[in-house]
Amino acid sequence: MNTQNMTIRAGWLIDGSGRPVNKNVLINIAGGIVSSITDFFPDQQPPDKQLDLTDCTIIPALCDSHTHLAISGRIDPEIRENQMAYGYDQAEAMIAGHVRDYIKHGVLTVRDGGDFNAYALKYKNQSSGKKDHHLSIYAAGIGLHVKGRYGQLLGMHITPGRELSQAILEDFRPGMDHVKIVNSGVNSLTEFGKETSSQFTVDELKDAVRAAESIGLKVMVHANGNIPVRGAIEARCHTVEHGFFMGEDNLKRMADKGTIWVPTICTMKAYMDNSDPESGWHKVAEKNLIHQLEQVEMAIEYGVTIALGTDAGSPGVYHGSSVIEELGLLIKAGLSIEEAIKCATSNTMQIINDAPNTGTVSKDNQATFVAVKGKPVDLPGSLKEIRGIWVKGKNI
Repeated sequence: MNTQNMTIRAGWLIDGSGRPVNKNVLINIAGGIVSSITDFFPDQQPPDKQLDLTDCTIIPALCDSHTHLAISGRIDPEIRENQMAYGYDQAEAMIAGHVRDYIKHGVLTVRDGGDFNAYALKYKNQSSGKKDHHLSIYAAGIGLHVKGRYGQLLGMHITPGRELSQAILEDFRPGMDHVKIVNSGVNSLTEFGKETSSQFTVDELKDAVRAAESIGLKVMVHANGNIPVRGAIEARCHTVEHGFFMGEDNLKRMADKGTIWVPTICTMKAYMDNSDPESGWHKVAEKNLIHQLEQVEMAIEYGVTIALGTDAGSPGVYHGSSVIEELGLLIKAGLSIEEAIKCATSNTMQIINDAPNTGTVSKDNQATFVAVKGKPVDLPGSLKEIRGIWVKGKNI
């Protein structure tokens, strides 16, 4: 059934709002839009023409709000180093594979955090509007960082004497959807809890936010540690990416100021899974993971808005499948499956400019959703067994 007008009888619906699961529902679709969602009772006469998905759970199409499409999740250091020297043809083939991996796992929207050559942005611009391209890509192009500090893999350093805000305005590239700023280093895998200094001052970040907003863009900030995260929050950056070791006070500030957090928990799980259990790296990564789960638990308590992002392209973090991992970790931290799905749908759509949909399966919204075999309790693992994906009422 490949039509924009149809009736679906579903066993369960998780609508993306965070509300409890609906059981036995009829979803009516007209012109690619959900016209109504009603209960269906076991003794009720089924509609003449319907798609029977009574053995499936319907969820909105998912979003990974922190990825790097032009960087693979391969763990071999030499392969990772060689990627920076790829020509566009090589990168394009790799990105296309990552796109397929996302769609295979029910992800139809991604927010890219930049790469050295801005290849993800180029791919997005070239694929935009193609009929068979079902992944909506929102790209930063490059990440901005201080010369000599972490960030070379992600883009461009700020030339000494040049303002961050100036770089945002002067280096804007067609198709850019948001600005990526790197405001700290990465997490140590040799010393638990080690923090790095901020790359930019609060005033520099404030000017950067004003510059970005003047051209209609939001700002995503890579920040770990107390001071770099606090600077991003005080500057009114729209999202904090990673946020390891930010501390309880920053979580309270996030809740107060409405800053959205993308915790990328699965990065530490990947380091654990790909290191010797007896090694120092493994033990520190495990401590980092536990600490981040504790921070997410506090964030839930304080009412911080969390958006799912995986940092796919980090070592061992693979495009598409890592969304399943991150959903599982959010649930481990205390979210229900309905709340975790919300983090990967309607919450993520809040941070995307001109989002393709609301991230919910609800009346008067686009009929864009995923059917997975089994009950809600089988999620997120059942995302490996997708029954079908619909975009504006059409099965793709």
